[in-house]
Amino acid sequence: MREFTYKSRDGEVRVLINVDYARSLGELIREYTGCAALVSRGLPDAVKVDCPTMIINDGESGKDINTVIGIIKWVHGLGLDRDGVLIGVGGGSVLDTVGFSASIYLRGVDYINVPTTMLSMVDASLGGKTGVNAMGIKNVIGVIRQPRAIIVDLSFLNTLPVHNYVDGFAEVIKYGVTMDGELLNYVINNKDALLSKDRGALEFVVYKSLINKASIVERDELDKGGERVVLNYGHTVGHAVESATEFSVSHGRAVALGMICEARVGVKLGLTNPDLPKTLLSALDSYGLVTKIDISNIIDSVTKAISRDKKKSGNFLKLPVVIDVGKWELVRISVDEFVRMVTSECRSIP
Repeated sequence: MREFTYKSRDGEVRVLINVDYARSLGELIREYTGCAALVSRGLPDAVKVDCPTMIINDGESGKDINTVIGIIKWVHGLGLDRDGVLIGVGGGSVLDTVGFSASIYLRGVDYINVPTTMLSMVDASLGGKTGVNAMGIKNVIGVIRQPRAIIVDLSFLNTLPVHNYVDGFAEVIKYGVTMDGELLNYVINNKDALLSKDRGALEFVVYKSLINKASIVERDELDKGGERVVLNYGHTVGHAVESATEFSVSHGRAVALGMICEARVGVKLGLTNPDLPKTLLSALDSYGLVTKIDISNIIDSVTKAISRDKKKSGNFLKLPVVIDVGKWELVRISVDEFVRMVTSECRSIP
């Protein structure tokens, strides 16, 4: 079991890793006047919380403003007041939706994240970026508001399908290549233990990933100072691929493609170590995360998605470029130039 806290503008956020979620939740909700749990439809009936429970759709299709309105109607009907708490139990899409609902209900109530997928355990549960999709754009409606606590119970991974489980390692590798060479080497050298879901190995990887993300969030919580953009490495192209394929390519695999592509763009810009794309490709492919895709077939949709990216300012993108493992810098690049480079350098991946 590991525990740490990070600071936010609303106070400290408590992070518990490799604990029993029911016991930890029971202790945390005692301080509230009431609670309501929103649980992913994809979870087994064995999930129990000592609060009224509503089942909501998971996946990108569930990240919709109508889902948020339904949640707010339900919790209002329960009589939940401003000293109550919402609990999200599920993957990243569920946590994003529940966090956004909590952020706007009665102008904001506390919420607790209980991530149940590898992807949400190492990334989506921490950071406070909540929101839903609209108009074919990921998270275009949302706010930044931190959870009060994050409870990571690794036992949820026991029944997670393999393809969903390995999806999370795209984000782990992202933290490794951008900020933490030790983490990247650990993931590369301990593949067998991690793929067999060894608890000790998983605890270390989840802890290191969340500590890295928390360090960035503490310094640039509202995404204004430029540091937080590193958390989007691979996501500019990755989100575009998701949108262009109508989310038929999973988030982890889209981000994997995005990182390889953005590393190639970095090399083309003369900033990135030429060996980095190969290092990334090898690490990601060892976890089965490299999906062969011909971007030229969807380039119009990818271009449109990039031009609407949330990191766009005027006709420019703020892009994190990895120089070498553990070292990155922020680059301002025109949308047109970036799209040209993506078209030329990433037409076919791998």
